[in-house]
Formats: sequence, C-alpha cells, structure tokens
Amino acid sequence: MAGRHPMEQRMVDRRASGEKVAGRCRCRGAVFMTLAIVCFLQGCAAYEYLYGKPPRRESQQSDQELVRSAEAQMQRGRYEEARKDLQRLMNQYPESELVTAARLGTAKALYLDKKYDEARVEYHRFLELHPQHDRADEAHYFLGMAYVRGADTPDRDQTFTRKGLEQFDLLIRQMPDSQYVPDARGRIATARRKLAEKEVYVGRFYFDRGNYSAAAGRFKRVIEDYNGAGLEDHALYFLGESLWRLEQKDEARAAFQRLIQEDSQSEFAGEAAHRLETALVRMGPPKPKGPGVMERMGRALRETWDELGETVRSYRLFQ
Repeated sequence: MAGRHPMEQRMVDRRASGEKVAGRCRCRGAVFMTLAIVCFLQGCAAYEYLYGKPPRRESQQSDQELVRSAEAQMQRGRYEEARKDLQRLMNQYPESELVTAARLGTAKALYLDKKYDEARVEYHRFLELHPQHDRADEAHYFLGMAYVRGADTPDRDQTFTRKGLEQFDLLIRQMPDSQYVPDARGRIATARRKLAEKEVYVGRFYFDRGNYSAAAGRFKRVIEDYNGAGLEDHALYFLGESLWRLEQKDEARAAFQRLIQEDSQSEFAGEAAHRLETALVRMGPPKPKGPGVMERMGRALRETWDELGETVRSYRLFQ
C-alpha cells in the first residue's frame, strides 16, 4: 500500500519478523520433543535388551508365588526374607487358603533362625487360632522344641524345659499317630534327665552348705518325680546322708538299703553299705563309665546332625 506512513510500515515489518521468529521456535520445540520421546523409547529398549524386562513389583505376586519364594528363601537359610514373603501373603491375601500355612511357616522360620522367644509366640498363636488343624501336631512338637532349645544349662532355671516337656506329653497323649511322636519320646527322656540333674545340682548345693532338710527335699523329688532318669542312685545316697545327719537314722537306712538293692553297682553303693555296717555284694553287670571324649564328640555330632536334619526336612510349608 503506497500511501502507508513510514512509521506504520516499520511496525508492520516488525510484526512480521516476530511471527517468523515465533514460528521457528515452535518448530524447534516440536523437533526437540520428538527427539526426546524417541531417545526415551530407545533407552527403554536398550535397557531391556541389556538387562531384560524389570521384575514385577512385589505387590503383583500371587499368593502361590509368595509361598514358593518363601520356601526357596528358607531352603537357602534366608529366614528373614522368607518371613517377609509370608507376611506379604497374609497382608495382601487375607482370604487365601494359604494364610494358615503361612502363619505356621512364619513360626518355623523363626525357630530355624534360632529366635526361640518369637517362635514360641507364633506357635502359641497358631494353636489358639487353629487348635484342631491337621498340622497341630507339628505346632505342638516345634513349640516344645522351641522351649527346650531355649532352656539353659542344668544349673540354671528349667522352666522352659518343663514347658517343653508339657508340649511333648500333650502331643503323645492327644496325637499318638503323629509322625513326631517317636522323636518326642526321646525328647521327653532328655528333658526329664535335665530336670533331674537340676534337682540333684540344687540338692548338692544345699547339702554342701549343711542345709540337710532342704537337700533331702530335692533328692526326694528326684526319686518321686524323675524315676528312670538315671540319677536315682545319686539321689538315694545323698537323701540317706541328709537324713542321717538330721538324726533320722531309720529313714536314712531305708534309703541306703534301697540303693544297694536296686543298684549295687553304683559308685555310691559302697558308702551306703558302710553306713549299714554290712558287706556289699554287687549284683549284675558293672555300670558303664561316664562318656569319654569320643563319645561326647559323637553325641555332639549327632545333635548337630539332628538339628541340621530338622532344617533340611522342614523348610517346606506344605507336606
């Protein structure tokens, strides 16, 4: 337009120049966005090519997958990881039929991890919730084991040993056909021996300090409550000695006489005969000596092997 004022013409030229610049910027932005998307997709493809597809999130695992994962972790001795899998199962699938087994598996993982206090809590909880479950025998057995494994040496408190003994007794009485019964019988014998040792230990403690009345009470308990535990001769002799020093001579003679009649091969039989002022006639084969070094080593190895066997055969959550 020829009649346009020079100032107006300059404004028109500037507007056209701005529009060209804006157009070039929009074009560059679109190109950069396209390149970014292409690079992202190529990066994902390269990652998958090099490393494979990323694993699914844990929350996407099914209850069956969580069980299999827990079993694999327990087999490898990764008990903490196994418990995490089982806890996820119980949290994410509270209606699953596998929850009961997961609860029992959690207790087993704690037991195998030697966390006996926590294992006892879980086994008690399982039995409270499922007292008639098909695997209640397993829960009673390993609850007993968690007690006796957590018990201290005979010179310490034996409350846990007694509680373990109660679980084994219950298992044998109420579930006599259980696969755990044969081993439970052996555990009972061991537990009773340990309890008898505790009573003898305390009795000797009192006896050595001249408290013969308290000592006699402990030795009587060994004879009455733990007959067959293998410490009767020890208990009878020191019961007799305690009563003798309490001037209860007739009761003391009865204890000495029973010792000689029942176990003339005992190391205490000679002293008992001396108190009775009679000759000792030993009957039957000599008593074997206490365990030697090799026998003690063998016993320790057997116990270790038994514990290893428990671990190997019990990581399965289902039987």
